[in-house]
Amino acid sequence: MNDPVIDPDLPGIWIIPGEPTTYEIEADGNYHIADPAQPLTISGDDGAMIWGRTRLDRTGGIGRAPVGAWRDRDHGDEWLFQQDGSYLQRWSDGERTTGIWVLDPVNGSLWTREYRGQLETDGARVKFLLPSEKAVTYGYTVDAGAWTLLDPQSWEKLVEYRRPQLEGPAARAKGGAAG
Repeated sequence: MNDPVIDPDLPGIWIIPGEPTTYEIEADGNYHIADPAQPLTISGDDGAMIWGRTRLDRTGGIGRAPVGAWRDRDHGDEWLFQQDGSYLQRWSDGERTTGIWVLDPVNGSLWTREYRGQLETDGARVKFLLPSEKAVTYGYTVDAGAWTLLDPQSWEKLVEYRRPQLEGPAARAKGGAAG
């Protein structure tokens, strides 16, 4: 299988100004979407943690939290945080999502980015290959500071993503326990 072709200016983190969601493209074409990081408080015995408003209890694994298996006390959702910076979430209704995570050792926040699919580019079009939906193609332009999606028929601007402040063109947050 061939690796997807990705425009070298696309990898990194993007935002729509004024919205809290981030969109991350990795060099291999993996596409993630995330809400802002949330504060994480871990109990002294690593058996429980509070992440934003979510209270989780350890159900498996050993080592420094958040690595291990966890269950949401209020909703029953299950999380498995791997040492390599990946996670698996099983919602109480059985749906599963995967993604990547990073723990900021300075401010104690946990940031997860949900995997949404793969991107491929050909210099004029970007194709979103989504696991449970039909592929979607847009026209696009990209430079160091802006990524614009265009209607593939009319070439009218649909949305413009920008790099967050203080981030270079291809910066990427490393997954897993930092520091």
